[in-house]
This record gives sequence, C-alpha cells and structure tokens, in this order.
Amino acid sequence: MNELIFNIRYIFQEYLPSQGCCFFNIPEYQRGYKWTANNVKQLLDDLLNFGHHRQTAEEFYCLQNITIAKEVLNGKTCMNVIDGQQRLTTLFIIISYIQRNLAHKIIPLDADILRYSVRSSTDVFLKEKVQTGTLWDEEIIPEEALSKDQYYIMEVARAVADWYQKEKLAAEVVLDDLKLIVNVVDNGEEETVFASLNGGKVDLDGADLVRAILITRAARQKYPYVVSENNIKQIANDDIDMDIHIRVSSQGKINEYRVKLGVEFDRMSLWWSNKDVIDYFEQLLPNRISQNKMFRYRDYPIDLLYYAFYEAYKSQLPLLGKDLDLRHFENGIDINRQSGDDHLEFYNELQELHLTLMDWYDDAETHNLIGYLMYNFKSDTICFELIYDIWKKSKGKSDFKETIKRIVRYQLACLYGDIEDEKDILQKIIEGKIVEEVEKNLLRLRTDILNTSTYDWYNSSLTSKILPLLDILPRTIKKRGKEILAFRHLPQRYLKHNTSEEDKEHVRSQTRPIDESNMTEEDKTTLLNTLLKENREGLNSIGNIVLLHGSINKSYGNDKLILKMVRIYSEHMMDDVNVFIRPHTLDVFMSKMKNIDINGINPHEVFWSEEDVKRTVGDIDSRLTSYFNLPDIVC
Repeated sequence: MNELIFNIRYIFQEYLPSQGCCFFNIPEYQRGYKWTANNVKQLLDDLLNFGHHRQTAEEFYCLQNITIAKEVLNGKTCMNVIDGQQRLTTLFIIISYIQRNLAHKIIPLDADILRYSVRSSTDVFLKEKVQTGTLWDEEIIPEEALSKDQYYIMEVARAVADWYQKEKLAAEVVLDDLKLIVNVVDNGEEETVFASLNGGKVDLDGADLVRAILITRAARQKYPYVVSENNIKQIANDDIDMDIHIRVSSQGKINEYRVKLGVEFDRMSLWWSNKDVIDYFEQLLPNRISQNKMFRYRDYPIDLLYYAFYEAYKSQLPLLGKDLDLRHFENGIDINRQSGDDHLEFYNELQELHLTLMDWYDDAETHNLIGYLMYNFKSDTICFELIYDIWKKSKGKSDFKETIKRIVRYQLACLYGDIEDEKDILQKIIEGKIVEEVEKNLLRLRTDILNTSTYDWYNSSLTSKILPLLDILPRTIKKRGKEILAFRHLPQRYLKHNTSEEDKEHVRSQTRPIDESNMTEEDKTTLLNTLLKENREGLNSIGNIVLLHGSINKSYGNDKLILKMVRIYSEHMMDDVNVFIRPHTLDVFMSKMKNIDINGINPHEVFWSEEDVKRTVGDIDSRLTSYFNLPDIVC
C-alpha cells in the first residue's frame, strides 16, 4: 500500500523528486478551479473531527485519489494532473496559509511546484499571492477578482482564514495525517484519461483505479460517516432545541479498514502474479481479454480476477458491450437490492470470488476437471459464467465436481455423434437428468474402444481428447500400507493438448517401401507372411494409445521396446517442460514391466503384442467407466 497512499507533506515535498519530476502541471483540458467556501470548511471540519476521535497514531484521514501521468513540458519533466486538480489546489491554499507561521516552509516561497501552464494569470496569482502568503495580509474580497479562477481561489482562501480564527487544528493533522491515493497512469493519452474520469468515459487501464475506488468508497460504506450534531441542528432549524446525542462513526475505523483493504489487495495481487496461476486462468476466460486495452492482465495479473468477476456477474452489471470496462465497477454492484453499500458489496463479492478461484486452483481434482473441460471445450456455452453459476448453486464441493464430470461426459458423447438441441440437453445434464441420446453415444464409444480390430486410434479425432483426459483421472497409490485413489495436480501443459507438439504412434507396422518389380511370387508370399506376423505381434511400437511429444517420438524411430521404456522413464524423471511425458504415457510404457520375468525373458525379445493392446485399451475403458459412470455394455 505504500506505493499508493502518501501524506500531504510527502506529496508536496518529496514525491516529485522521487519520480524525477519538477512540478505538478494543470493541463489545458482541465476546467477552472471551482471549490467553494463550504467545500473547504467541510474538509477542515472533517479533519478536526478526525483529530478528536483518533484512537491510534497509525490512523489517517484519506481524501480519495488523484490521477497523474508523467510528461515533458518545455524540456522539464512534470506530472500532468489528470484528475485531482481541485484537491491539489485546495491543499496548496491550505498549506500556504498554515505555513506562514512555520519556520521551515513546506512549500518554499520561490518553489515552482504547482503550475497552471495554460492559464498564466492563475499561475501568477497562486505564486505571487497565495504561495507567498501575502493574500492574507489584507481583507480578501473575491468580488474584485480578475478571473473566475481567482474568484474561487480568493473565496476558499478567505474561508480558510475565517475557519482557523475559530478553530485550532494542528499543522501535523493536515500535513501528516491527511493522505491521498496517487494513481500514476501511462502518459500520451491524458486527454482521454481525463475524459474517462470526468464524463467522457473512455477506456483506461483499471488495476490501480479499481483498487483506489474500493479502498476509498467501500470503507466509507462499512463505517458510514455521520455529520456533527451542530450541522444536524442547523439543517433542522437553528431555532429548534434538539436535545440529541449522536454517535459519530470513528474516522479511525474507516482508515483502519482502508489499511486492511490495501493489505488484502496486496495479498491477492501476489497470488495472481504466479505464472502458473496466470497460465491456468487465462485459458478459462474468453480469448478476447488479451486485446483489452483498459485491463492489461499481462502487466497487472490481478486483472484476471476482474475479468473473472465480470464474466461471473455480467448479467448484473451495466450493459456496455462485450468487453470489460472500468465503468462496470465505478458504481459497485447491487445484489442485495440495498442502497448505500454497493462498493462494499462489490469488494465482498470480489474477495469471495478470489477465494473460490484459489480453491479451484489448489484442489487437484477440481483444478484438473475444470482445466480439461475449458481447454478442450470452451465456447459461448461452456464458459466461465456457466462454471461459476454451477459453483454457486451447488450443495458443496462434491456436488460441484459431479456436475462438472457430467458435463465432460456429455462433451464426449457430443464428439461421438451429433446431438440436437444441445443447450436444452446441457441443462438437463447439469440438473442430473438421464438423456437417452447421450447414453447411446457413450455406449457406442465404449464398444468401439474395446474393439481393437476395428477402432482406428491413429485417425480418430477422439484420441486427442480421450488420452489427455486419462491424465486427470485418479491414480492408485499406497499410503500407510493401503491403496487409495489420489489426484495429481497437473500443470497446464498437461491439460492443454497441442497437436502441433504431440504425436500419435501407429499401433501397427507402417507400410514399408517395397520394390516388387524384381520379386518372385515366392518372395511376395514370404513378405506377406512376415508383415502379417509383424502386424499380429507388433514391432517395437506401443501404438497410438499414447501421446508423445513430437521430438521424442521421431527420435525413437524403431528402437527396441526395452530401450524406449528406459528413455521414457529417464525423461519422465527429468521432467523437461519441452518434452514432457504424460502420466498415461508413462503408465502404458511401464505396464509392460509388470509382465516381464527378468530372469526368464531376454529384454531384446520384448515386443508390444496384440494382447498388450487389448490390455491397455481395457484399462482405458475401465478407468473412464469407473470415474465417469459410463453405461454398461450388455453382452
């Protein structure tokens, strides 16, 4: 939070040098200064009330935010004030008044720290009259001002002097306990940024701004500020004697909660900055998010959380098109249909979503199920909004997982045959209803998988869907002497199938280049018998019932099966991210070891037989059927 909130002393003394800048500049597109006497008196009253009710030295009063952008003006680097001109100018006036009695000036009398670069008369007035303090040497008469800017500056300056004549407010409260949220945005488009903040509503990167909106407004809504008893009497009627006692919510509570929000945002940002987290969740969200110029998650990873929030709640947010916009968050979110707490509600829902996504990511089974579903079947229908809606309506984690399993099951049925009225059927699947058409397709799928003589694993499009699916299924492990089912937390490279990187081996011998022109009939018969034997017994291939990284598969060639098994095992142990070995692939290669008697079989005579093919596809069918409750085959 230290990089976002600064006290007034630091802002006017140290902030600019720390950023390599000379002054705050009010650019030409800014409107004139418009604060009134009532505005500044309310600020000073609030600070006085804060000082009276402060409970700890760590509490502070926060005056919302300013938005600035670094710029070079006439050869000097400055900070263009995109939003916050009114607050900065008012603080400049207050500091100029109170520092008249200070030996060490906060703003040196000859400093060029706040510049109205276009309205030169305003710039000169601030420096010669306000900054030097000479404005207060005589009666201030705003009506004699030479411009609108001067009129409002003089009105505020007179109100400051009048207030201090009646009240005592330590300079330290203004300089050290009053703080501002400072948002620094990219330069070059200050005018469009200004338009976004002041009515034009043009796109703006939102990571820090959403944080600032919530820190300032959610805290106010959690601890509503009540005006003083004197103000209430004045509003009612000065002549009415209202014998009332009002409990004023402590400003310290607000500031404490703001600090808490800042810490929570820092924790969330740290979690979202993990590269594996980014890789996982960017695949769960629409592809178009990479083109959004307002929320750039590659620069501000926590933006993925804001994208997820938008996708989960977009039906309850303003209709502003398909893309996430800062305007979706400016007014918070109203789910409980109560006024006055929309930003607090927004923060609470955002935090709940964050914790939910952490749970999805950390729970191995949930992580793998959602990852597999969204990597392979993401669409306008199978989308983040659907998944989060299912989560919120589920009775618990187990219920949620079972629903996601039914959706994966349904997607496999859709791949194996056309299903009409898909959206209607999908809703039935989510509700747990049995759909005959789906069951028929899954039964056909099981039957064909087990038919090793006709099912073409190499040319089937289902191979690239089924084999990665096996990696997310539970594996039997031994724990305390007992066999249990456990899930492995898969990195996204296992979940995301990329056909350009992975190959399917042929389960049969590939056609050899044969020159039959000089072959006798006897030679052809011998060759035919040889090929038939090879096709029956196999060569050194374990076939396309596994997926291998393309570079590995090509490097194996026709090596002996035992050599392939050794290489697979060693490469799995190295866990090379570029040539990773899938868990299913390792299991299939190593499964042959279970049937080898080292003392009775020459390893060089080990080959992949028809029986091995049947055993492997039987295991595939068994695991799929057990986990996804596929329909029984009736013999």
